[in-house]
Amino acid sequence: MSRILIMFFSMGGHTRRLAEEIRSATGADIEEIIELHPREGAWGMLRALWDASLRRKSGVLEAKHNPVDYDLLVLGGPIWARHLAAPVRTFAEQYGSRAKRVAFFCTEGKQGADTAFADLEKLCQHKPLATLTVDAQHLAPAGHRSDLGRFVACLRR
Repeated sequence: MSRILIMFFSMGGHTRRLAEEIRSATGADIEEIIELHPREGAWGMLRALWDASLRRKSGVLEAKHNPVDYDLLVLGGPIWARHLAAPVRTFAEQYGSRAKRVAFFCTEGKQGADTAFADLEKLCQHKPLATLTVDAQHLAPAGHRSDLGRFVACLRR
C-alpha cells in the first residue's frame, strides 16, 4: 500500500474533523499546517478573508513530515471568501511540487472550491488524483459519507 501524508489547515475545526475522517479511512500520517501568527477573534477572521481574497501567503511553521517521503500528499483547508486559505497556499507553494502525487480536499460555506483546487494544481505543479469538497450543509459525517468513500477509493489507486 502506498504511503499517504495528509496536511491540512483548520481555523474553526471543520477541516480538522474532515482530515481526521480521511486519516481514519486511509491510515495515513497526518499533520496540521500551523501559522506563525494565528488569526484570532474578529480581526483575525477579517484578516483571513482579506488575505484569501488577495491570494496572499502567510507564515507557517516548517512541516515535520516531508511530502517527498510519501507516495501521495493529501492537502486540505477551508475556503475563505471563495478562495484558498492563505496558510494552505503557502504550504502548497513551499512543498507541493516536491510531492509525487497529490489530492485535495476543502470545507466551504457555499462556493470557491473549484477556484481553490485550480490554484492548488498550479502551486503544486500536479493534477490532483482526486478532490473532495464538503460544504456547510454536509459537515456532519452522514452528510458526506458517500463523497468521502469515493475520495478515499481514488486515493487507494
